[in-house]
Amino acid sequence: MGKRRKKKFYTGPNLTEQHNFYTDQKLTVLIEKYDSNGVGVGFYKDIPIVVFNSIIGEEIEVSIEKIFPEKIIGKNIKVNTLSEKRTKIDCEFFGNCTGCQWMHINYPDQLTMKRDIVINHLSNNNLLIENIVQKTIPSEKKIHYRNHARFTVRKKNLKEEIGFVNFLNRQWTNINQCKIMNKTINSKMESLRNNLEGKTQVSIRASDITKSFLIQPKFENLELDTGQKYYKEKIFDNTYQVASPSFFQVNISQVEKIFKKLIESDVFSSNQLAVDAYCGVGTFTCLIAPYVNKVYGIEESASAIIDAKENSKKYSNIEYLLGKTEEVLSDVKENIDLLILDPPRIGCDDKVIEIINKIKPKDILLISCSPENFAVDISKLVSISYEVKKIIPFDMFPQTHHVEVVGVLNLL
Repeated sequence: MGKRRKKKFYTGPNLTEQHNFYTDQKLTVLIEKYDSNGVGVGFYKDIPIVVFNSIIGEEIEVSIEKIFPEKIIGKNIKVNTLSEKRTKIDCEFFGNCTGCQWMHINYPDQLTMKRDIVINHLSNNNLLIENIVQKTIPSEKKIHYRNHARFTVRKKNLKEEIGFVNFLNRQWTNINQCKIMNKTINSKMESLRNNLEGKTQVSIRASDITKSFLIQPKFENLELDTGQKYYKEKIFDNTYQVASPSFFQVNISQVEKIFKKLIESDVFSSNQLAVDAYCGVGTFTCLIAPYVNKVYGIEESASAIIDAKENSKKYSNIEYLLGKTEEVLSDVKENIDLLILDPPRIGCDDKVIEIINKIKPKDILLISCSPENFAVDISKLVSISYEVKKIIPFDMFPQTHHVEVVGVLNLL
């Protein structure tokens, strides 16, 4: 889930050139849809106007911030027609920082919109199964839930400061706290504030439960400990060692909700042989171990495997395989009763689907933070005789357009 794709550059016609647009020009647009980043889009003479802090149905006065060949970035100056979904924005950096795309939208509406995103992507892949997509499971925490932050350091007024880069206009914004980062991260960020010379990036991983934290890179001449190799997080009664390069879920309370929902759904049984593909540091591997006969964890990251083995010491029915899922899954010679697929954001490699078609696991759990690629993978699994029993969206990322999706499939 943490892997990044190569950036795609627009190579189509220059839509904006003929209209003589200029920076700070004022326009009035009706917001008609959301783009792939969850940001509202209206149209002016058929030119897409992307407006942060907007909601479908709102008429908004905007000022042009940035002009691209294919679109215009407009700043919200005034909302002429307010949506019923709009709520008070509880962050002074909202708009300059674009990390929380939906903080201006009522939380219940965010949940509905996230379910709609899942349904739309399924429909785009000819999966007309809206009736089995459950309501989005809300997050226990609406703010201060993230256990991982990556900040950009820039010099401002001859002094290095911490902040984020706006993904629309590419401008950097200095911040002194973040509403969605947990309280431990915010406290450590404040401790670093006057000691950033020579730094360009700062990563903080921290737990509000264990109070453990990790700060990279290492800082010299600072009383606060930095440069740790790992920090520790806790889910239920499992404590996880998480190394700096290893992937780990950012919202712990929602991981617990996912697992509780799976237990309620009778997905696990004591005689099962399970495989947790893309297992990372063994998050789900350890959670399911008490409920199945044996579980294999597959992971290509050597550092994550080291963490996973440390995290699963109390379980005798776990075995880890180092390698890519498409290269290692076939090494499991026993019949697989349950296959858990939690791939990177780009989804499963086609070779994984081919292997699944040969070994025919009885049940599959597909977990993804990309509804788009989740739908693609679901459609591939359906094409090789799997039936989708239920799909459950989880709000792992409140105040943003992102949504975690869990699918339960059975072999026909």
